[in-house]
Amino acid sequence: MTGTAKPTGDPVTIHPSTPFGFDDGMGAPVAMRKNRVHKRVSLHTEVWKGEDGIFTRGNERLADLSVGGAFIQGAGTTIGSILNLRFRLPGSDDFITATAIGRNTRDGGLGVQFLDLSPENLKRLAAFVDENS
Repeated sequence: MTGTAKPTGDPVTIHPSTPFGFDDGMGAPVAMRKNRVHKRVSLHTEVWKGEDGIFTRGNERLADLSVGGAFIQGAGTTIGSILNLRFRLPGSDDFITATAIGRNTRDGGLGVQFLDLSPENLKRLAAFVDENS
């Protein structure tokens, strides 16, 4: 069923199993999105995840991607884990590289906070999010 709350102009789907009951398709409940500091976008892209020196590569959906972090759908890591991430933005051959920490898990995915984006990667990511949000 579709709700009437439209924080971004998009339809909102009510999911009783989701915390706060709302999910706007961006990977997070609407109530959480209202309190956020950074703009966010979602995309499918090549993602390399490294943990304890072992890297895996996949085409992942990064939901709620911002300069502060992302939600990686399908990531099977635990809260508190330190990851090395590399991912591509559309239209770029260069990777965004960051160390991240697992902050929350939900629906088979992992919310991460970036710990060390370089100034260049921060600028590239901020420009991409601004252009696409």
